[in-house]
Amino acid sequence: MTRSVLDPSFVARQRETFAADPVARIVQNAVTGTGADKVSLDRDVVNRLDESVSERLDAWPVTDQKHSGRCWAFAGLNVLRARVIKDLNLEDFAFSQNFMAFHDKLEKANHVLTRAVAVADHDLDDEEVRLILEHTGDDGGYWPQFLDLVAKYGLVPAWAIPDTESAGNTAQLNRVLSTVLRRAVLGIRAAATDSDPQEGSERIEAVRLQAMSDVYRVLAIHLGTPPTSFTWQYRDKDKAFHNEGELTPVEFAKKVVPDAVYGYIALAHDPRPENPVGRKYVIDHTPWMEGGTPYTHLSAPLDDLKTAAIAAIRDGEPVWFDCDVARQFDREGGIWDARLHDYDSLYGVDLSMTKAERMSMREIGPTHAMALVGVDLVDGEPRRWRVENSWGDEVGRKGFFTMDDSWFDDYVFRVIVAPERLSEAARVEWAAEPIVLPEWDALS
Repeated sequence: MTRSVLDPSFVARQRETFAADPVARIVQNAVTGTGADKVSLDRDVVNRLDESVSERLDAWPVTDQKHSGRCWAFAGLNVLRARVIKDLNLEDFAFSQNFMAFHDKLEKANHVLTRAVAVADHDLDDEEVRLILEHTGDDGGYWPQFLDLVAKYGLVPAWAIPDTESAGNTAQLNRVLSTVLRRAVLGIRAAATDSDPQEGSERIEAVRLQAMSDVYRVLAIHLGTPPTSFTWQYRDKDKAFHNEGELTPVEFAKKVVPDAVYGYIALAHDPRPENPVGRKYVIDHTPWMEGGTPYTHLSAPLDDLKTAAIAAIRDGEPVWFDCDVARQFDREGGIWDARLHDYDSLYGVDLSMTKAERMSMREIGPTHAMALVGVDLVDGEPRRWRVENSWGDEVGRKGFFTMDDSWFDDYVFRVIVAPERLSEAARVEWAAEPIVLPEWDALS
């Protein structure tokens, strides 16, 4: 194969060309002093993106995941929180995100060890082994994972186990969990070479159980010990006092989470030609909870995602969704628009790609989950969306953000909706066997 060696003369010519371009030098001065995102903001776009919407649900303050990757759980709890506020006629309410994080990390640790046992005879440079070792302390997750945790462990109010310093700043916690698990993987792999299969199996189980005990200890030190019961009492908007007595987390979840929520479906927009629209897909090597629900989605046209989300909002239901959050985004102003930053003009470089091309090239993918809590409709069509984020109230408009519909087209991937919001054909396909996507797919 011919190699293209970069000649120093190329660099010299480019330097001369750049120096002779007054526009390039002015842009250089601006960007080096201010930053590309501020210089590239299209003021016409910024000025037309007001936050008003024709359909709006929220009347509560935002939550704050701080320096953690718990957005998927925050978004899920925010969806359920809106139901509790409405159903119980409350001024406000908050679930404990820390309670969910504790059990999520416990389940993920067990999943890592279970997979490590399954591939104990694979070489260390095997792709599956490498992925296991690289993802030993992750915060991220999916909607089915959220529901599995609610069903298995339940929910508690925020006061029952509030966020600790480590809950909102997970880097140190994740590092020690990774060390515990990687050390255990070493032990599992060593035990797998035992000449006596029975003894090897017993050693593997001993390593796994000790590692899980260590994981629990680390989690309890960083996050606190989750409660096994609490007294549920509250005062509603009409000043009426309610005492529901002593409840376990699972009992509380059964009281406040409608059974129908467990049947909600992930509708995904995936325009890549190799993945036919209208089919059901599953991410390989999921779920991250042993015995849980595989992470599936139904590929659908973009309009189907929007129609289902609008119907949910009109019925008073926030909608969980995931997206590539940092693209065409102004954090301070709390706005997204597909043309918010004019990078092509800023750099004088053509950066255009379709959504399908960007996904195929790993340019974009799901990085964040939030809740849709409003939509602005003009002649029945969405013009902009109101978004409840989980970054606290010091960004956006007291933590709420405005998304132009063009941004939905380019950077939203999945929405979670009730099955009755799907067509009959889509519900039939949802019952079919899924096509398996690799765990490193752009939608994973």
